[in-house]
Amino acid sequence: MRIKISFILKKFLLVFFAFLPTACSFIEYKEKPLDINEVHQKNKQSNFNDSDFLSYLKENNFNEVNIPFKSWGIDELLITQKYFNLQLKTADLELEYIESNEKIASLRPLSSIGALYERGDVGDPSENLFKFGYTFTYETANKRLIRYELSFNETQLALLDKELIHWKLRRALIINLTEYINNQDLIQILKNKIRLQQSIVHMIQKRLNYGIASKVDVMRERIKFNSIQKELVKHQNLQLNITKKLATLVGLSLEQFNLVAIDIKKTKDKLTSSLSRYFTDIDKTKMHSIALQNRIDLRQKLANYAIAEANLKLEIAKQYPDMTFTPAYIYDFGYNVWGLGIQTLLMTPERNKAYINRATLFRELEASKVKDFELEVNNQVEELTLSIQKNKEHELAAKKSLASKKMLISQLQERFRQGQIDRMELEKEMFSLLDIDLEVHRASQASIQLGVVAEDVLQDQLFPTSINYGL
Repeated sequence: MRIKISFILKKFLLVFFAFLPTACSFIEYKEKPLDINEVHQKNKQSNFNDSDFLSYLKENNFNEVNIPFKSWGIDELLITQKYFNLQLKTADLELEYIESNEKIASLRPLSSIGALYERGDVGDPSENLFKFGYTFTYETANKRLIRYELSFNETQLALLDKELIHWKLRRALIINLTEYINNQDLIQILKNKIRLQQSIVHMIQKRLNYGIASKVDVMRERIKFNSIQKELVKHQNLQLNITKKLATLVGLSLEQFNLVAIDIKKTKDKLTSSLSRYFTDIDKTKMHSIALQNRIDLRQKLANYAIAEANLKLEIAKQYPDMTFTPAYIYDFGYNVWGLGIQTLLMTPERNKAYINRATLFRELEASKVKDFELEVNNQVEELTLSIQKNKEHELAAKKSLASKKMLISQLQERFRQGQIDRMELEKEMFSLLDIDLEVHRASQASIQLGVVAEDVLQDQLFPTSINYGL
């Protein structure tokens, strides 16, 4: 009898240990230390002349004539950001991490296998006892499918999170680019003012030497000159700060970014022409429709609602208890015994009701957020419509002022040639007329800023690019 038991035990153990490695896939741990110095060096070495980046440009239909970059334009900045910005790389990893939950959600409950061998003293009813058991759970009410649905909706939310991060980085880049253009225009106007004011100071100084002007006049003009110089230095320092922000947003060091210059004229022309075309045939109804289709944050709220819906389904499904089966085989002193056990977790009606009520309230909460946000989007579109109309009036007035300025300058120059006014009077008039340049600049910049606002409200690419950019 002992020989028979020993033979059966050995046979079972052989099967058990042969089955165990196939049931459990062992993955070895691999250490991967993170050296911050290596990270720093790698970030420092990123550059837009890297061979992999140049290949990436060609794959995304970037104009080969401009490879490598000759200057920074909106296309160059956006595609560089998409390739180098580390926040986007982090968002990709976060999405992969959350997507892995889908595979986990679709897995069935764990099963177990076990064996028991007992040996008693001589005289016991059973000197030897051998037991083999297997346990598995049967899930009711499609819980596994509902868990997968919940995980799938969470993945869609993560995808939208990544898309929103990409959109916000794009928007931040365009905002800083437009600020750079705005500031550069102001710098140029201030330089024109300095040139004229310096000429005025020299002429006043000559008049002082001839005794036809006072020191007060000279000091007054010098103070004005110094004030303009200080304003110029302030804007030049601001330009450096904006450049740092742009370098960070595209994912390059400031040293690398400064290797090529920003093409102000090409970029500004592209921005203004894009906006002009976009706002020509657009109305409130069309803008509202575009916003509802494109708003990533609205789709996020809808995704949250879908998650709440799936969560409620799961809580309702949990009312139906799962069954755990435990079939077993026992060898008891020559007798073979087969057994089957069934277990389930008893759920009380009060507990079910509490969890379902909570899930129902969660769904209502997410639905309320969607309704509230839709109203907010609608109000933003209303405000944008009024801003577009006012901006058109502002631009028209600025164009009229610019036309008047050109006529006035022509008349002043003619009076100067005829000797009716001297050079200092001419240049003082020219200096005062630079205020019209500021007015035109403000109108132009207001139009571009309105485009930035419109992009944020509609989340539509008002500043289209010629590359395969995508979000």
